[in-house]
Amino acid sequence: MSLWAPDVGTRDLGEETRDTLQAQVDLAPQRYAAEAQFRPLYDQMGLQSLQDTLMGAGGQRGFLDMYTQDIAPAMSALERQSQDAQRAADIGAVEKYGARANEAMRGVNPQQTALLDSLTQQSLGDVQAGYNLPAGLQNTVNQATRAGQASRGLGFGPADAYSETLAQSEAANQWRGQNMDRGMRVAATNAATQTDPFLAILGRPASSPAAAQGLMGGLQGQSGLSNRADQFNPFNAYSSDLYNTNFNAQAASKIGGMNAIAGMTGSALGAA
Repeated sequence: MSLWAPDVGTRDLGEETRDTLQAQVDLAPQRYAAEAQFRPLYDQMGLQSLQDTLMGAGGQRGFLDMYTQDIAPAMSALERQSQDAQRAADIGAVEKYGARANEAMRGVNPQQTALLDSLTQQSLGDVQAGYNLPAGLQNTVNQATRAGQASRGLGFGPADAYSETLAQSEAANQWRGQNMDRGMRVAATNAATQTDPFLAILGRPASSPAAAQGLMGGLQGQSGLSNRADQFNPFNAYSSDLYNTNFNAQAASKIGGMNAIAGMTGSALGAA
C-alpha cells in the first residue's frame, strides 16, 4: 500500500492582496462615517482626561500641582545632597591620594623630573626678578651703549647718561617679556607632563543623578490620542495573521481527514 498526502493548496499573494485591499475600500465609507461621529468624542474625552490628570478634578490635586509643590522640591533636595556627597568624596580621595599619585608619576622618569624641576626653578626666579637685569647683562648693556657713544665722539655728557638709562630700560622690558614667555612655556610643559590627580584617582568627570529626568514621560499617552492607522494597507498585521490562520487550519483539516481515511483503510485490510 502506498502512502500519499493530500494537496493542501498554495497561497496566492496577488489574490490575498487584492481581496484585502478591496475589503478595505468597501468598508472605507462606513469607517469614515464612524470616525466622523466618534473621533471628536474620543478626542474630547482624551483631552478632558489629560486636563484632569494635569490640573486635578473633584478636589483631587493634579500632577502639575503635586510636581511643583512636592515632587520637584524633594527631587532637587535629593540631587543637591547626592552632588554634595559625591563632590566631598571626590575631593577627599584627591586630598588623600593626590600627592602620592603625583610622586609616583614623577618617579617613573627621574631624569625628566629633575630637568623640569631645574627649568621651573630657573624660570620662576627670572619671572620674580621683574625688570631687574642680571648684573652681567646690565654691565653688557652699559658697555655697549658707552662704546656706541664713544665711537661717535660722545660719552660724557647728560645726553649720554640719558641714552644709557634708556638702553637699560629697553633691555629690562625685553628681559621681562622673554622671562614671561619662557615661564609660560615651562608651565605648559609641566601641565602636559604631570598627572591630573582628579583624572588619575577618580578616572571620570564629576556626575550626579538626574533624579527628575523622565517624570513627565509617565503622562505620555494619558489623553488616549493616537495617530490614525493606515486604512489602505493590504499587508497589515491582522490580514496577514488571518490568512496564515486560515491556511494552517485548512491544511490541518485535510491532513487529519486523510489520516482518518488511511487508518480506516488499514483496519479494513487488516481484518480481511
